[in-house]
Amino acid sequence: MQTDICFRNLSLNTHLPSVTIFQHNHLDEETRCIAWKVIPYCQFRWRHPFRVETSYSYRLCDNHGNYSVARNVSLEKLPHHDEHGLLITQDSNILSAMKTTDNKYTGIQLLKNNRVIANNALSNGFQTSFLLSDKFFIAADLRTSQGNLIHPINMNVSLTSFDIHDNTSIDITMTGGQPGAESSPLTFQISST
Repeated sequence: MQTDICFRNLSLNTHLPSVTIFQHNHLDEETRCIAWKVIPYCQFRWRHPFRVETSYSYRLCDNHGNYSVARNVSLEKLPHHDEHGLLITQDSNILSAMKTTDNKYTGIQLLKNNRVIANNALSNGFQTSFLLSDKFFIAADLRTSQGNLIHPINMNVSLTSFDIHDNTSIDITMTGGQPGAESSPLTFQISST
């Protein structure tokens, strides 16, 4: 299943702020959010459509910047041993992975639409977990780029959540930020079907 999202900029902000979309997929810290999608410098009245797949995938990485092939997380086939010596299990909406053999992989990345949405370290006998959620967050001017961590100090009042569960399409409109003394903060209006 998938959700079609259309972002539209109706903000009068002359600085054309970037918009960042992310999830809270780490169980231990909400401060480890990764910018899943960044819409840079969208012009006034322009639209930016994209699609969110509901499924997740994962890939393994080593200390040298190498990555395994991405594998789909098929929830109905868990628990599952993959060929790299990784045991993957699920309990409710928590996906866990544990190395069961010695290999070169030192980390695991959770992907959505083939873009990194979370990552954790891997070591033998140690279980690492991710939260699988349908809830996303959108905010303006988080000073990050796609695939990088979002520094908590950059979170601002524009932060808004939306849920893709059972929604086939979502419209997100950014308003506010006009110049001058009467300026209002950037805000997002979410409507779904």
